[in-house]
Amino acid sequence: MSSTILAGAPLRAWLKPATKAAGLAATLLVFSTAEISAQEQAVLGQGNVACRTWLEDRSTNSGQTEARIAWILGYITAYNQYGIKPEGDVSGGRSTEQLIAWIDNHCKQNPADNVYRASAALVDELRRGIGR
Repeated sequence: MSSTILAGAPLRAWLKPATKAAGLAATLLVFSTAEISAQEQAVLGQGNVACRTWLEDRSTNSGQTEARIAWILGYITAYNQYGIKPEGDVSGGRSTEQLIAWIDNHCKQNPADNVYRASAALVDELRRGIGR
């Protein structure tokens, strides 16, 4: 059987550019999927609460405040358990009040964020402080 296909072009000559094109398409798909994944995290529960709502509820001492604080502490604990562990507790022994004051400040400066983004920013800040 002849390896000639597509108006007499050798099969190998046709496959080489097609393979490169398929590889490029796959690479672009992987990178665009990774970018989308980084932007759209699967956030459950109290992490979806807007910073504006967090601040309003904190000022009125809403019944939801304790559940949201527990969510933030759980986020930090999960980071300690599953994240990149430099040494021990990423909070460095800070009190709950200190951690929540940081979240309050972040939410005042970034009212469009949610509790998840504020918590992630807190962990990032704490990680930077560990090396000091």
